[in-house]
Amino acid sequence: MGCGKGLGPLRALQGELGFTLVELLLALFLFALIAGVVFAAFAAVASGVEKGRQSIELYRVGRVALLRMAQEVGAAVQPQPGSNTGFQGKKHVDGGMGHDRIDFLTIPYRRYSDKVPSYELCHVAYYVADNLQGKTALFREEDCSGEEDERRERAIRLELTDLAVGLEITYYDAEKDYEEWPPIRDDQSLLPCRVRLALTLRDAQQYARAFITTVALPTRGACEAAQTRRP
Repeated sequence: MGCGKGLGPLRALQGELGFTLVELLLALFLFALIAGVVFAAFAAVASGVEKGRQSIELYRVGRVALLRMAQEVGAAVQPQPGSNTGFQGKKHVDGGMGHDRIDFLTIPYRRYSDKVPSYELCHVAYYVADNLQGKTALFREEDCSGEEDERRERAIRLELTDLAVGLEITYYDAEKDYEEWPPIRDDQSLLPCRVRLALTLRDAQQYARAFITTVALPTRGACEAAQTRRP
C-alpha cells in the first residue's frame, strides 16, 4: 500500500505535462499560419528580384539592339549610280500590324574582327516579324555579296531578340517628317537628313518599354543645305 500511495503524485505530474488533441491541433494551425506568412513574404521578395532581373535584361537588350541599329543607319551611304536598291523605309510591311522595315547600304557595325573587312559596304535591313516559334522578334538581314539580283537569296538573317513587339521609324529632311522613304518613289539615291528609331520590347511579365533615338546621317549637312536652297 505504501508503494501505491507513493506513485500517486508522479502519475498526477505526468498527466499535467501531456498535451491534449485540441492543443496539438492549435499548435499545428499556428505553425502552418506562420509558415504561410513566411512563404508569402519569401515569394514576394523572389518575385521582386525576378522582375528586377527581367527589367535589367530588357534594358540591356533594348540598348544593345538600338545602338547597333543607330550606328549602322548613321553610317548609311548613297548607292552607286544605276543601282536600284537605295535607302528605303516601308510602313506596315507585316500586313498592317504596325511594324516598319528599313533597308540601306552601310558599313556594318562589328564589335569583333571577322572575315568581312570593316570597310566593305553591305546591304542591311531591320524589321520586326514572327519567328519560327510564332513570337514577334527583331531581325537583321545582311548581304555583302554586291549582287543586286541575288541579294535576297544570299542575305544572312539574324534574330536579334524575341522580346521585340514594335518598330516604328520616322524619316526627316530639312523641312518635315515622313513615315516612308524616299518621299519621291523614283529617287532611290536620296538620303534623309535624320532617322528616328523607336523600338518597343516586352518581357515575360508583359512589361513594355520603348527605346528611342534619332540618328543624323553623314549627308545631313548637304541634305539640309539642298532643302534650304529650294524655292
